[in-house]
Amino acid sequence: MIRKMLLLVSLSFLIVSPISAQNENDSIRKARKQEADSTVVIGKDKVVYRGRIYRQNAPYVTLAYGLGYGFDTRLMQQSMTLAYHHYINRVGLRIGYHAASDLPPWWRSYQKLNDFFLGVGTRWDQSPRWNLAIYAGPSLAYGWYIAFDEVRQEDRAYGFMTAGGHAEAQVTYRLAYDLGLGLSVYGSVNKYYSVTGAQVHLFFSTAFIRNYD
Repeated sequence: MIRKMLLLVSLSFLIVSPISAQNENDSIRKARKQEADSTVVIGKDKVVYRGRIYRQNAPYVTLAYGLGYGFDTRLMQQSMTLAYHHYINRVGLRIGYHAASDLPPWWRSYQKLNDFFLGVGTRWDQSPRWNLAIYAGPSLAYGWYIAFDEVRQEDRAYGFMTAGGHAEAQVTYRLAYDLGLGLSVYGSVNKYYSVTGAQVHLFFSTAFIRNYD
């Protein structure tokens, strides 16, 4: 009887010990990961992350490409956007170029919108993994659209240049503090060629200052 009890205790110890060790290792790995993904504030808008010093609310550039819908053309649109984002006292200024067309936007088309826009907005830059931002403002829109000519009884291409508005919301996951991949939802409105859509964007920041000594 005693031998059976000793055998049972020994087997229990052999089973429980690896499980306890595995749980302890998991806890250590989790703690190390949380420590690696945390930031330490060392000054005004400066943080230490993974041994490097970064600026919060640093300027950044986005390059985006995606699909949308043209309300006036009633066609699916391909679009691209290049924008620079700068911050002054936590107020974001955004300047850039947006193009949308029924063809790839770098091709010539008689159904195409070009926007040069200026936006004002804000961002949430407290997480080392996520950057969230919204912007809106005026734009100078020009391009071409096709409409039916009542006199000639045929479709014809018309050029336009007009004032408009452009807005965008961004969600970016940072692969590194200065490099990320995200999703943008945008809308461009004007008298002749209004569109809305979603884009995948690349995020390039200038937050890095130096290694932390």
